[in-house]
Amino acid sequence: MKIRAQKNEVNMLSGSIFKGLLRVTIPVMIMNVFQSIFNFIDMTMIGNFAGDSAVGSVGACTTLINVFTSLLIGIAVGANAVVARYIARGEEERKEKAIGTSMFLVVFGGLFLMLLGLVCARVFLTWMNVSEKLLDGAVIYFRLYFVGCPILLLYNFCANILRSAGDAKRPMYYLILGGAIKVLTNYLFLRFTTNFAVQGVAIATIVSWSVTGGLCFLILLRGKGSVKFKWSRFGLHIQELKELLRIGVPTGIYTMAYGLANVIIATTVNSFGEHATEGMSIANVFDGIIYQISHAASFAVLPFISQNHSVHNSKRVMETIYKGSIIAVIFCGVFGSLSAIFAPQLSSIMSATPEVIEYSCQKMIVASSFYFICGVQDVLASALRGIGKPTIPTIGTLIFTCALRFFWVYCVFPFVPQNLTYLYLVWPIGWVLNTIMMCVAFFICYKKIKKSYNKEIEVN
Repeated sequence: MKIRAQKNEVNMLSGSIFKGLLRVTIPVMIMNVFQSIFNFIDMTMIGNFAGDSAVGSVGACTTLINVFTSLLIGIAVGANAVVARYIARGEEERKEKAIGTSMFLVVFGGLFLMLLGLVCARVFLTWMNVSEKLLDGAVIYFRLYFVGCPILLLYNFCANILRSAGDAKRPMYYLILGGAIKVLTNYLFLRFTTNFAVQGVAIATIVSWSVTGGLCFLILLRGKGSVKFKWSRFGLHIQELKELLRIGVPTGIYTMAYGLANVIIATTVNSFGEHATEGMSIANVFDGIIYQISHAASFAVLPFISQNHSVHNSKRVMETIYKGSIIAVIFCGVFGSLSAIFAPQLSSIMSATPEVIEYSCQKMIVASSFYFICGVQDVLASALRGIGKPTIPTIGTLIFTCALRFFWVYCVFPFVPQNLTYLYLVWPIGWVLNTIMMCVAFFICYKKIKKSYNKEIEVN
C-alpha cells in the first residue's frame, strides 16, 4: 500500500532516504540547538545579572531533573515509533487510540512529576552534595520546574507524534518561538528583580513550554495531516498502552540511566567545591548543544525504521541506519571539534573566574571531541527500537554507562591524579563499548527478523 504524505510530512516508505532523513534531522537539530542556545543565553544573563551562585543553583538541578523526567519523555519516544507503525500499516483506529492514550499519560504523568518535585526537592539535592551556598536557590528552581512538568510532557508527546509522520518543521518553529519568549521573559525578571533570578528563570521556562506545547497540541487537535487527536479517544486503551510501554519504558530507562550515571559524576564534581559545580554547569550548556546535534539523526531514524520494518522493507531499513550514521558523524565531528577547540573562549562568555573556566574546559574538551561516537550509538539505539528490540539499548546503557561510571568513580578515579579530566574520560570509553555492543546486537537480531520476512513472503 502506497502512503501519500500530507503537507509538512515526509513519505518514509519511498523516495530518497538521505533527503528524507535530512528533512527530519535538520529541523530537529535546529530546534534542539536553538533550545540549547536559549538556555545558554539564560545562563549568561543569570551570570551577568545575579553572579556565579545563581548559575550554580540552576545548573545543579539539571542532571537530577533529567533523571526524573526521562521515563515519561522516553514513553513519548515510544509514541513516535508506535504511531509511525500504525501510519505505515494504515491502521487508523489503532493510531487514534495510541494518540488518545498518549494524551492521557501527559495529564496523569505530569501531575505525578509535579507532586514528586514539590515534595522531594530538598531531599534529592542534598543527596547530590549540592553546597549549602547553592542549595536554597536550587530547591526553589527544582520545585518551580516540576510545576511545569505537565506542559513539558504535552510538548514532548505532541512533537513526537508529529514526527512519526515526518512533520518536524512545525515543532521546530514553535520551540524557537517559545525559546525567544523565554529569553525575553527571563530578561525582564533579571533586569527588574535581580533578587528573584532563580524564580524568574523557572517561570520563564514554564511560559515557554506553554507556548510550544499549546501550539503543537492545536495541530493535533485540528488534525489536517496523518495524525489527529480526538477527544473521544482520550483515555487508556490497553492494547495501545502495552505497545507504547513496550518501547517507551525501556527507552525511558535508557535515558534515565544516562541521567543516573551523570548524577554519579555530578556528585563527584560537587565534592570539588562550588567552582567545580559552576564550571560543570557552564560546560553542560555547551555539552547540551553538541548532544542535541548528535541526537538529532536518531530522531529521524526511529520513524523511518519503524515504518519500513512494519512493511518488511529490509533494504530501506539497512540504508536508513547507514545514512543516519553518516549524518550523525558529519555534524558531530564538525561541531564537536569547534566546541573542544574554543572551549576556553566559550566558557569565558559565562564566567570571568579563571578556576570556573578551567573546570568547564576540562569537561568540554574531553566530551566534545568524541561526540560523533555518541551520535552513531544513538542511531543504533533508535534502529533497535524501530525493529521492536528496545531493551537492548537499555541493557547496554545500564552496563556501559551506569555500571561503568560507578566503577570509574569509585574504583579508578581515586587512584589517578585528582584532575577532573580523568573523571570525564569515562564518557568516550563508555560510548565506544556501547556502540560496539549495539552494532553486534542489531545485526544478530535483524538477521533473525529478515528470515521471518522471507517466511511471510513465501506464505503469502
